[in-house]
This record gives sequence, structure tokens and C-alpha cells, in this order.
Amino acid sequence: MFYIQLKQRRWNQPESSVKEAASTCKPSEVEAINQKSFKFALSKTTEYIRNTQQACYLEFRLFS
Repeated sequence: MFYIQLKQRRWNQPESSVKEAASTCKPSEVEAINQKSFKFALSKTTEYIRNTQQACYLEFRLFS
């Protein structure tokens, strides 16, 4: 029921009148830096999660 309420709430939201910039536009320097930072943080977070999962798996096998 909670899911239905959230779905209905989103369903009635008006569409944004602002269109995305054309793909031919060169992104600003700040946007490029933010994108690089985001990708770096995402890769490091993914690496951390994988390492944690592997450590938990190996410890589980070690102490079982």
C-alpha cells in the first residue's frame, strides 16, 4: 500500500518544462570536474564494498 501511495504521488507531478541541454553543448569545467569526482567516488565505493564482501566471506569460511 505504501508503494501505491508513492507511485500515485509521483504520477501526478507535472512534467518539467526545462529540457536537457543538447548533446552538442560542451559541459562546463565545473560539471566535468563533478562528473570525474562522481565516477571516482563510485569506483572507490564499489571497490570498498567488494573488498568488504570478500573479507566477510573469507572470515565466515575461516571461523565456520
